[in-house]
Amino acid sequence: MSNNRLRNARERLSLSQEYVAKYLGVTRTAVTQMENGNRKISGDELEKLCRLYGISADYALGIKSEMTSSEIFTRSFESLPDNDKKEILNLIEFKKQMALKNKLVSK
Repeated sequence: MSNNRLRNARERLSLSQEYVAKYLGVTRTAVTQMENGNRKISGDELEKLCRLYGISADYALGIKSEMTSSEIFTRSFESLPDNDKKEILNLIEFKKQMALKNKLVSK
């Protein structure tokens, strides 16, 4: 387990150890111990952490060296409710149209 990856993923999302502890149903001290490599992480905890952080188990375990931003987006997107997914897809389409418009205007 690459414990630094768990800490970095938590910090990237600006989540507190307290928040993660409540999410997992453990103490903040347990989260600190997980991130320092002083406590084993159960399969259930690993699954929850990966879901929360939008990372793969392969990445968390150190099997995969890095996660691309598209992988992080995809994993995070999959966990959203359908109405949120639809809103994000509409925003993406809007941004594509704006980029196309800006490209045409700048020519």
